[in-house]
Amino acid sequence: TYEQILRDENALDFGDLLVWTLKLLKERPNILAQYRKQFRCIVVDEFQDTNWVQYELVKLLAAPENNLTVVADDDQAIYRWRGASFNNVIQFKKDFPTSRDVSLVRNYRSTQNILDLAYEFIQQNNPNRLEAQLNSKAFGSPISKHLQSANTAKGTIAHLATGTIAEETLRVVKTIRNEMKKC
Repeated sequence: TYEQILRDENALDFGDLLVWTLKLLKERPNILAQYRKQFRCIVVDEFQDTNWVQYELVKLLAAPENNLTVVADDDQAIYRWRGASFNNVIQFKKDFPTSRDVSLVRNYRSTQNILDLAYEFIQQNNPNRLEAQLNSKAFGSPISKHLQSANTAKGTIAHLATGTIAEETLRVVKTIRNEMKKC
């Protein structure tokens, strides 16, 4: 019914836009050549949130020069429900084996003790993280995503336990207000 309504209204949804664009570029090499010429260098930010079709579009547009930069942090992937795939990051390494990894690990916001605790928590997602995958024997190109703080202060870490979300919200607001009074 949904698809029929779209056809009746001469409309496309998000997925259709991607699929039909991929189809157009694959079937019309003159149009593909025009866009390759127009976009000679491609940067994809939040690459961890791309889906299969989006990655296929990127590869198609980037070829044959492959002047391509992708920025990804699998620990911030939030669109799996929309079809985004962490596997695109792993597949990128396979598709572009001469690509260079640059890990941005200098942090200017948080203190080291907070970064260390956050890193400890995120390790619970191993082995399904890029760092764990790339450090395996399959890839052999190790990276470290353990952030290093530029801030030498000691951050306050507290566990706020409450019974309900409403209580938690009030507790957080109260904590923030108390901290703001100190400034």
